[in-house]
Amino acid sequence: MRQALDAKITKRTRTKIHIEIAKEDFEDFCDAVGLYREEFLEALEASERDHRAGRVTKRNSLRELIK
Repeated sequence: MRQALDAKITKRTRTKIHIEIAKEDFEDFCDAVGLYREEFLEALEASERDHRAGRVTKRNSLRELIK
């Protein structure tokens, strides 16, 4: 079951939204956006291996890792 998280919008521009969450809610936030998904963690490990091997690509967004 998903849980509602308290978040405060601290700044909003045409292309970005900055939010502020409490430290106590950080783990729940990471879970809600999928940072603990096995596929995401595997993509991070592959990226770290590539970085150590010198295969570095500039990224504009984390979405590029899952395309």
